[in-house]
Amino acid sequence: MLRSFQYKKNEYDIIPLQLVLLGDNHEQEPVYRLHGIGLNQILYCKDGQGELILDNRKYIIDKGQCFILLKNTPHEYHRTADSWVLDIVGFNGAIVPLLLRALKINSSGAYLLSNRELFESHHHRLLEISEQNSKHKHMLLSQELYALLTDLTYCLTHISSGSADYGNPTITAVIEYMEINYGEDISLDTLAQITSRTPEYLCSIFKEHTGITIVKYLSNIRLLHAQILLVQEPSMPINEIAKKCGYSSASYFGKVFYKQYKLTPNQYRMSHII
Repeated sequence: MLRSFQYKKNEYDIIPLQLVLLGDNHEQEPVYRLHGIGLNQILYCKDGQGELILDNRKYIIDKGQCFILLKNTPHEYHRTADSWVLDIVGFNGAIVPLLLRALKINSSGAYLLSNRELFESHHHRLLEISEQNSKHKHMLLSQELYALLTDLTYCLTHISSGSADYGNPTITAVIEYMEINYGEDISLDTLAQITSRTPEYLCSIFKEHTGITIVKYLSNIRLLHAQILLVQEPSMPINEIAKKCGYSSASYFGKVFYKQYKLTPNQYRMSHII
């Protein structure tokens, strides 16, 4: 489960530490973000094993370990076992840079947790608060998030990494093109042309590098941006969101979205606007 939180404009001034995303028992799909993402994240491995790649270095993330991704830090991660289940806490706010420096969380990376129960307790409490109907819910979430961050500093140990030697400029060019132009019609022939490779070779090397097909990767990008728009732009019509995310047909967009999330776009929007 992934849950997003929307704040009113005046709340950004009175709540300087905001919980933006909360994931519980999330079966993690492959993620490749060449430009990072606009929020800070703590991702805790509840089960299975995965691999994190930061600055061309690999980190193995096992059960009970976590990794921290600071805002707009390029990163990749994917599972290396049959399953990789994560709890996720995503946050932003005016106080975040100063707070992280004070807590000596200065960079993205993988960490050992000496007290797993501590994280699990705070995460469980965040879930409980998120279900409340209190008008002070966002402030209560902020307080619990602050407690989590301050407690974590006493039980985090950085994990060393190994170099990642499979970087490929062709794959990088394809991913970057799709991330920039996901709202347009993107064909395999176009990707082959911009990389000066044959379509057959491109499909083969992309699947070998990422573990998924080009079509699936592009679909993941489009659906991710659709999720964001559904929550952040609650008045935007579904058909307009579909067009902005590269779908010429709203009905086809709805089918793809439902297949991925088992919810219609409108159901997703209503269940994630807090």
